[in-house]
Amino acid sequence: MFLSSILHAHVCELFNGMTVRGCYQFRVTRNSELFVDEEEIKNLREALQGELPQRHFGDALRLEVADNCRPR
Repeated sequence: MFLSSILHAHVCELFNGMTVRGCYQFRVTRNSELFVDEEEIKNLREALQGELPQRHFGDALRLEVADNCRPR
């Protein structure tokens, strides 16, 4: 079961007292600016584990929205 399915099923409980008019999935892709020297690393996973906690969220590059999302 997908987490999004659980959230969609319980969205009214999450926003108790509010009128929920829709529930749509979206994804934001950001520029993470990770610096990993591919020639010097032996294990890419370990190198990324060291870099990821120290990264700052970069600018949004792309927004993907579900097909069934209303334009407004």
